[in-house]
Parts: sequence; structure tokens; C-alpha cells
Amino acid sequence: MDQKERDERIKDRQRRLVHKDLFLNLLLLLPPILLTLIIVATALYTFILSLALLYFVLPMYYTVEKRMRYSVTGIGKDNFTYADGYRAFFKSNMGGIFGIINILVTFLLLLIVLAFLFELAFVPLLRCFPQSYEAYLELGKLTSDPSFQLADQYQFMIDNGHAFTQPLTILVGVTAFLPLAYALFYAVPSNLDNHQIATIVLPDIDKNLSAAQARTLSRIQFARNFQGYRWKNSLRLNWPFLLSFTLLYGLSLYGCSMITTTNTYVMPVILLLCPSLSVLYGTFFVYFWVGNDYAVLEESQDVLLSSLPPQIRATVYQTYCNPSYIHGEESAARGCFVPATDQPGTPDFPSDAEGTPSPFPPSFEEERKPEEAQKTQEQPTGVVIDLSQEEEKDEEK
Repeated sequence: MDQKERDERIKDRQRRLVHKDLFLNLLLLLPPILLTLIIVATALYTFILSLALLYFVLPMYYTVEKRMRYSVTGIGKDNFTYADGYRAFFKSNMGGIFGIINILVTFLLLLIVLAFLFELAFVPLLRCFPQSYEAYLELGKLTSDPSFQLADQYQFMIDNGHAFTQPLTILVGVTAFLPLAYALFYAVPSNLDNHQIATIVLPDIDKNLSAAQARTLSRIQFARNFQGYRWKNSLRLNWPFLLSFTLLYGLSLYGCSMITTTNTYVMPVILLLCPSLSVLYGTFFVYFWVGNDYAVLEESQDVLLSSLPPQIRATVYQTYCNPSYIHGEESAARGCFVPATDQPGTPDFPSDAEGTPSPFPPSFEEERKPEEAQKTQEQPTGVVIDLSQEEEKDEEK
């Protein structure tokens, strides 16, 4: 397949993304976004402990991702609901599909490092706001008084802290931009793309491994030699979303920096208003970003296959054809990713006219009744590919 033909097929899948269900999918995206906005906007009141509640909002995001994936691939349940999403998260093995713990840890580390760097600009920034600089000088006089006590500083901040609202809004907004861009346009798409690659290489992998294990397996084996190609095409299609996010963030930060208050207790909400709003429009951008990524992945399976080393191909083939590997709808739609002709040493597994191996050896369907075959597919008995416990622990969320 040449690049021109591939681009046409990618565009066709992009058109599926704006399917008739697009409005409903975006509507279903609003409740989790609003909950996320509330959690982020109140983070300072809870010393960022409220961010842990994001995990209980993720099933709603997964519901939308699952519906979007169906629009692009045509595989799965077209009417996936919130109830299905929560069931998959807490009764199945999909809890680690977003890798939220790793994202939050990296986000907070970036935030801390940038806060230390931008702290140097705080005093020069204060000079741009006379009221704020005057309060700063008054605080300096208070702290230089020999009778100064911490209780005095606390009371001063309660009475006059609101004077620092505008410069702090700018400082918080600038500091949060890079961590937010990392989380929205790098970490989340990377985790979802790696999971999708695992699903392409080993259909129904979610029936055999947790989502976190599938992501790890994809990152360290399946997609190792494919990442450059994936990111090049992802940026080629999605750079307008990143540019739009940057422009909107700048405009919203400018608008939020104009907000003043006389109530210090309201100030934390104003400080986080710009980052919170960025989650609103940024999440919609991520919806189309990931959808475009899925379109690229689906139409670049030949490139992905050619990037796999021979040893990995053999492992994928043997795992997929192993009778203990659980198959389902994805296996029926995709078949084995590695053609049977690519594995001349495995003649026991028949292939169809296109060289795609049957999910099970010949004796499986011949010796068992259809009911028993379906029961075997639904009850896990193990898989060939395994991950170390250390990797599972690190990537579980």
C-alpha cells in the first residue's frame, strides 16, 4: 500500500469518527468533564487529595473512548453505556487503560519543578500590579518586625491575600500549561495508542491480560520500533488541536488574569480557573486526537507488522493460536495479526484462503459441542505471554 492510498483510507476512517453518534458521544463526554472541573477547581482546598477521585470518573471517559473506537474500527458494542464502563473498570480488567497514576505522578513532578523555576519571576510580576506590590511591601515590613509571629502572617494573608490574585493567577496558569499539555496530548494518547496496538496485534487481549499489562507489552515489545512512525503521523494530523489548545489557553489566561476579588477564600478557585477550563476544551480536542491516532493505527498494520522482530512475530502467532488464549468478537473480526505463511514451522493450525489461522486447533471444534466451545472462550485459563510482577505493579493503574 502506497502512502497516497493509505492517506485516503485514513480519511475514510476519520469520516467515520464524525458519525451520526458523534453528538451523543460528545454529550456523554460532558458529565465526566464537569466532574473533573470540580475536582481540579477544588484541589487547593483539599491539598490536591481530591485528585484521587478522578479514578472514579475514568469509567465515564472509558465509555466515550469505547464508543469512539467503535466508530473508527466498527468492532465492539455500538451502544456502550456508563454502566458498561463502570462494569469494565471494577468487575473486569480495564482499570489501567489510561495509566492515571503514572500520569498524575509525572504531572505533579512537572508542576513542582516548574513552580520552583517560575518562582523567580513572582516579584517582578508583582510590580505590574500596584495593589499586589503594595501588599507585598507591607508583608515585608511585617516580617521584619522583631515582634513578628506566624499568627500575624496568617492573619495578614486572610485579610490581604486577595491582593495577590492577579499575579498568582498568571503564575499558576503559566506553570500549569506544560504539565496539562503533557497529560492531555502526550500521556493519555500514548497510553490509549499502546493499548490499541496491543489489541491489533493480539485481538481480545483484554480477555487475557489487564489493560495495564497490555499497554506495557505493547510499549516494550509490539510498538518499540513503531513509535517514530506513529508520532510522525499523529502530529501530521493533530497539530491543529495542539495549536488551538495553546491559543485558547493563552486567551483564557489573559481573561482570568483580569478577575479580582476581595475575598481571600474565593481566590483558590480563581487561581485554578484557567487550568480547569483548559480541561473542558482540551478533552474535546483529545477525543479527535485519539480518534485520528486510531485511524492511523488501523490503516498502518502492515507497517506495524514489518516493524516486529521475527521472534516477536513467532510469539504473537503461538500465543494467538494457543487453545488457552480466550477469543471473542475482536478475534472474529481481525483474525491473527501474523499470517500463517509467516510461520512455516507451525503446520498444526489451519489457515483460511487469506492465510489467517483459526483461533483454535482442528480438534477444538471437532471434539466439542458449540456450547462447550463458547464456555471455553468465556472462561480464562491462562495465556502464553507473561509479564514480570514488577512491571505489573508499576503499570497497574
